[in-house]
Amino acid sequence: MKKPVLLMAAMAFSLQAMSATTKPPSIEDNIKKLNWNGIDVVYIEDNRFPTYDLTIYFADGALSEQKGQAGLSVHSFNLMDSGTDKLSQKEILEEMEFLGTDFGADVTHEYTTVNVSGLTKDLKTSMTQICSLMRSATYPEAVIKKELELERAGLQSMVASPQALSERVFREISMGGTPYSYPVAGKIADLKALTPAALRNQLNYFLDNVKKRIYVTGPKSVLSLEKILASECQLKGSPNDFVRTVENPVKRNSKTEFVFVPVPDANQVQLRVGRFLNYDETGERNLDALASDFLGGGFTSRLMREVRVKRGLTYSIGSFISSQKQYGRSGISTFTKNQTIDRLIEVIDEAVTKISKEGITDEDLARSTDGMIGAYPFKFENNHAFLAQLLLLDHIGRPYSDLFDFKESVAKYNAKDVAKKIENVFSMKKQTIFVLGDKSIEPKLRKLTKKYGQLRVVDFKPYL
Repeated sequence: MKKPVLLMAAMAFSLQAMSATTKPPSIEDNIKKLNWNGIDVVYIEDNRFPTYDLTIYFADGALSEQKGQAGLSVHSFNLMDSGTDKLSQKEILEEMEFLGTDFGADVTHEYTTVNVSGLTKDLKTSMTQICSLMRSATYPEAVIKKELELERAGLQSMVASPQALSERVFREISMGGTPYSYPVAGKIADLKALTPAALRNQLNYFLDNVKKRIYVTGPKSVLSLEKILASECQLKGSPNDFVRTVENPVKRNSKTEFVFVPVPDANQVQLRVGRFLNYDETGERNLDALASDFLGGGFTSRLMREVRVKRGLTYSIGSFISSQKQYGRSGISTFTKNQTIDRLIEVIDEAVTKISKEGITDEDLARSTDGMIGAYPFKFENNHAFLAQLLLLDHIGRPYSDLFDFKESVAKYNAKDVAKKIENVFSMKKQTIFVLGDKSIEPKLRKLTKKYGQLRVVDFKPYL
């Protein structure tokens, strides 16, 4: 149920983009901190529509799983609507559709969220039903078996989707040696461990033992959620609630890793270049955003100009730097024809090296910066997206002012700062260079081993 971004947030972002001297009204004044039954609550009043958005944050995720339990957390949340003692899956889904209620969950390695949006007039009915799913989901064996069979079939057929297969295998390889490499949903071999009892126990663990935080926006009437979440969902907070942390999740990238994954009859080659970022490499989020946007953030980015506009080696290329609470990732993602994969790798290397050696001009940086500032408000095009940003800042321990001081923060970095960040993060001297394509391209790749190291040929099947 999509809605425009909060009005005050849009005004604040727009005014900041237009003026460096005028201080915009602070939306932080409209962010209220409450406490419901021992749980911290972030509430933003929004009276424009008779709707609400709710996110429940749990301070643990897939890292909670023991050996042999991979995928247990994400499936315990995603299959909550599989059935209860009173309602079948079909009845549950029909009721949610009738009420116009959107309901879903997202599980990462570090944390988990449950997201709900709907009409305020049906809030009590819809939230009572969702609380019933949380507390009474029985995960009927026949339904679970059917759902897992569909998931198994999807994984087995992933070879027909090279882009999705590339993202899956590349993530695990590039994050290897860290706690964050294994897929949060597990692999085919893990599905057999997802029994009704195991799923129910895992959901109970999150509901009863993990620290929670609530984010909600809507008219004042949504504050009635306090009683519903306490009585129906039986959610409460305690100083002893568990918060997931990882001791020293460090991976030092000392050299380039060159990996090739052959797939049969591929007429297009997927290329990924990236690596794990240690905690001390992710402290300046706005500089990270500026560097990745300049390098590969749009049609005017450096990589797009060098790879597509000048040489026609691909249709699209992008780069990113993302960070979580204790780690981050960087990457360059693109594709090309079988005949040009070697040249594509070389051109990307040349583009990053040129920035490292020659720097970037103030004019080029200004164009990139202006475009990024202009596009920034659209990251918050609906209330759920805005709440997600507040949630992430709380999760990583940053103030909400980071959202509203974006222009000023970006402006303090100069061309030298951005060039240095690109060199430190994207230099080919310490990347995982990942290629997925037809086996016929292997000779081309082996000709590059003198520069990028020994080529490792990897079977994709163990990653499914």
